[in-house]
Amino acid sequence: MLNRLIDWSVANRLLVILALIALTAMAIFTIPRLNLDAFPDVTNVQVAINTEAPGLASEEVEQLITFPIEAVMYALPDVEEVRSISKTGLSGITVVFKEGTDIYFARQLVFERLQSAKELIPEGVGTPEIGPNTSGLGQVYQYLLLADEDSGYDSMSLRSLNDWVVKLLLMPVDGVTDVLAFGGDVKQYQVNINPSRLLAYQLTQEDIANALEDNNDNAWWSVYG
Repeated sequence: MLNRLIDWSVANRLLVILALIALTAMAIFTIPRLNLDAFPDVTNVQVAINTEAPGLASEEVEQLITFPIEAVMYALPDVEEVRSISKTGLSGITVVFKEGTDIYFARQLVFERLQSAKELIPEGVGTPEIGPNTSGLGQVYQYLLLADEDSGYDSMSLRSLNDWVVKLLLMPVDGVTDVLAFGGDVKQYQVNINPSRLLAYQLTQEDIANALEDNNDNAWWSVYG
């Protein structure tokens, strides 16, 4: 059989060359359109829970945040594993479900159980949040914002620059689900009320809160000549 095929190919060289050219053209046209990944996604069904706790050491994060959340997540159905990592100012927990579990159903279960876990965390320590629905290959890039010592930019300025400039520039990029920020001091504006002045001007704390809300309203104005 093989000898016959070789004899036929030798006798019909032109047809063999034309068939080879046709197959090459089809391959050039088809290969770029194949829906294949160079690195197949083998990530299991998992839901991430992240909690920022500025000012807390890793031991305090483990005791006050990570352990209470882990304790309630083990009671969820179809949970295979709950793993965590506690760093200075950050708690990361991953809840792994059995293969075949719908990811959105798993996220709903974690969200419902997270509400009860929040009651076990001391007030003001940190607020746990569910991470974006991404796979193990979803985190594709990490970056740092650095500044020279004499530039006038501290950690708070760099965090503000990241949250209000860099992040907003990266979010519209096609394929980007979320941009997670960690580190730096989040800029806050605080109003310290003097009770004596309130009494002197016959004002209440509600009046101050309403004035601040009105001052921060966005409004447009039209000027007609």
